[in-house]
Amino acid sequence: MFDIETLRFILAVLSLLVLLLFYAGVYRPTRSAFAAWWSLALLAAAVSPLLLLFNGTEIQVVANPLSNCITAVGTTFIWFATRSLRGLSSLPWIAYTAPAVVLLASLLENPSTNRWAGNAALFAVLGMLFTFAARDMWIAWRTRRTSANWQDDGEARVALMVSALASTTLAVFYVWRTILYVTAGHESWIFQTTVGSGPTAVTLTVTLVAVTFSAAALGFDQQTQVLRRRVAFDDLTGLLARTAFFERVTVATAEPRALGTERVFVVADLDHFKAINDEHGHAAGDRALELFSTLVDSTLREGEFAGRLGGEEFALLLYSAADDDVLTRLRALADEFATRGNRDGVTVPTVSFGVAPAPSRVPVEQSLARADAAMYKAKAAGRDRIVVVTKLDGLRVHDG
Repeated sequence: MFDIETLRFILAVLSLLVLLLFYAGVYRPTRSAFAAWWSLALLAAAVSPLLLLFNGTEIQVVANPLSNCITAVGTTFIWFATRSLRGLSSLPWIAYTAPAVVLLASLLENPSTNRWAGNAALFAVLGMLFTFAARDMWIAWRTRRTSANWQDDGEARVALMVSALASTTLAVFYVWRTILYVTAGHESWIFQTTVGSGPTAVTLTVTLVAVTFSAAALGFDQQTQVLRRRVAFDDLTGLLARTAFFERVTVATAEPRALGTERVFVVADLDHFKAINDEHGHAAGDRALELFSTLVDSTLREGEFAGRLGGEEFALLLYSAADDDVLTRLRALADEFATRGNRDGVTVPTVSFGVAPAPSRVPVEQSLARADAAMYKAKAAGRDRIVVVTKLDGLRVHDG
């Protein structure tokens, strides 16, 4: 059995080797946020155990508190890496506060002679940070399982599960370590046997090896997700691009709808949009498109989608709980478009809408074509109105 100094040295060297490989093989090609935070966490994992090798020397008074502080910093970076997988930003105040608390606790407990100085605070902070990281990992995993591209994300889902399990294991480990340290003390048999320095070094080493390949997969996957979003979403409006809209609604309409609701397609077209470009310039037209897209996005409910089919034409997949529900929402959308345009100084046109049922048994293209035809009927009827395709293929025209 290796002594604790050897185990710490092995952990430090292994962390450094993984860092070099990860930096060259994952971070440099992807420049993803996850890879950046993970690289910094690996650097902390390499430096922190090396500082503990100075225990028993004259510089223990500095090395020990600094090791605790760097450990807290590295664990904070792990949490930031998991947050990036959900598209969340880092929290700088946590990066300052958590290490500061640990460092202060370490300095107040006579670190020149006490090798365990500040460890109660350190273990509690690590337990909290790993709990947050595990939560974010599990949320990211569940989100990926239900995404429209879940069939293409098998490797990422496995990597997320492995990382989530590792984070959960470390969260439980450090919470248990905190409890035993406070209640039984670091010299107790149960503490030394289950969560002492030796078991901790082994746990961290095994965990690092277990998540190495998963971290690499997640670094590349994050870059893939960025590229996928660039393709899936329209640059100007932020709504789904045409191809992505068709892909998502195809999946959505194949699933059973909620009891008491009807799925409908809506095609919306801005009236006389070319006149805005001709009279006020394309910048004015872009502002009108951006405003309409923002309002469309804000009106969507859970499970609904909206995309830009091209030019000034948009498509929505909505769920209707009552016959007039969609009509009410579309009228409100058109009214808000006009109101916001006047308030914000944006030249906006009226909007023509076509609405058609979206039953599961009918191909998406066919249902959307019926909504598109209804929209053209609205144009022909004078614009600024809604035309609804009934279940019996009749048409109902509603003035805007």
